[in-house]
Amino acid sequence: MRTAIGLGAGIFLLAWSPLGAADRDDKFDADKMVGTWSYVSVQKNGQKADSDNIKEGKVKIAKDKITLEGSGGTFVLKYKLDTTKKPVTIDLEITEGDGQGSTAKGIIEVKGDELKLCYSMSEEAPKQFEAKEGSEHRLVILKRAAQKK
Repeated sequence: MRTAIGLGAGIFLLAWSPLGAADRDDKFDADKMVGTWSYVSVQKNGQKADSDNIKEGKVKIAKDKITLEGSGGTFVLKYKLDTTKKPVTIDLEITEGDGQGSTAKGIIEVKGDELKLCYSMSEEAPKQFEAKEGSEHRLVILKRAAQKK
């Protein structure tokens, strides 16, 4: 009887251990956000931004702030992450530039050299990485900029 219980417990642990390992490997690492990024696409409320308007823009992410540089000027935002949520949530506030004091709530994901940010100016963060018509969500996809040598 004791062997059967031990065997059952061992199989249970083996069956669940790969999921536990995946969760540890899948943990959000905020340090992977730090760096310079280029725009791949921007979508707002179901409408894609003109690629000519975003291609020269740069996004610089530091440990506690995001600097947006582009044809519309320079904006600095402070941010706060909640890595306990899935997807990870981000609270943003413009501290320099047009709209100073404005806030947004969003979700963020970094996979390799791609960063996805979906946010809304409303009180609630989006649940998915999409900016459908009527949603008032903005979806930004960035690619890590090549390092100059």
